[in-house]
Amino acid sequence: MKRFFTSAEVGRICGISVPTVLKRHEEGILRGYKTRGDKGELRVPRQYLTDFMDKLGIPREELDRTEIRIEKKRLLMVDDDEVLLKALKANFVQDVRIDVEVRVANNAVDTLFACGTSKPDLIILDLKIPGMRGEKVLEFIRSSKELEGTRVVVFSGYPRLKPKVMKAGADGFVAKPDVKGLKETVYHLLGIERRNRAAEAKAASNG
Repeated sequence: MKRFFTSAEVGRICGISVPTVLKRHEEGILRGYKTRGDKGELRVPRQYLTDFMDKLGIPREELDRTEIRIEKKRLLMVDDDEVLLKALKANFVQDVRIDVEVRVANNAVDTLFACGTSKPDLIILDLKIPGMRGEKVLEFIRSSKELEGTRVVVFSGYPRLKPKVMKAGADGFVAKPDVKGLKETVYHLLGIERRNRAAEAKAASNG
């Protein structure tokens, strides 16, 4: 049983952003301690966290369930646009709803290597990558026993290909540049609940 929680962990458990967690601490609504050093990271004792959860109306049982559910997910992002890859990686890493280890690949060789070495929980796959068509990469993933449980979301600028790739075994298809839709699809496939909107509103009302 955890005794202390970081601001990111509080955010994941309560479904609110890290800035909101820190703001509520500064306002005295969420009690905790700052660690020594220049950064002074926030640490929240378990009792103070449950008190804060009570204020937000989050059942305490949710803490136990979330502690079990919070585990690092391995994501592999595949796209030939390195600027897009960097932006997507930052978007997922900074989101409090998920604790992720993100690997990126911009060609078929790196993609197949990453699939074999990291065994990702989910792959975000563009269809247009150097070295091999994305459809062929999808076929490889679906034929691999080691990647049997890996989910694949195709993120492509060619929506007309959706029926084809879904038939080939993709778990989801999102048309570029819908990053919001991509994140919602990823969270759905990984079983991550969206409680943050209601919790954010409740936390804001307490301020």
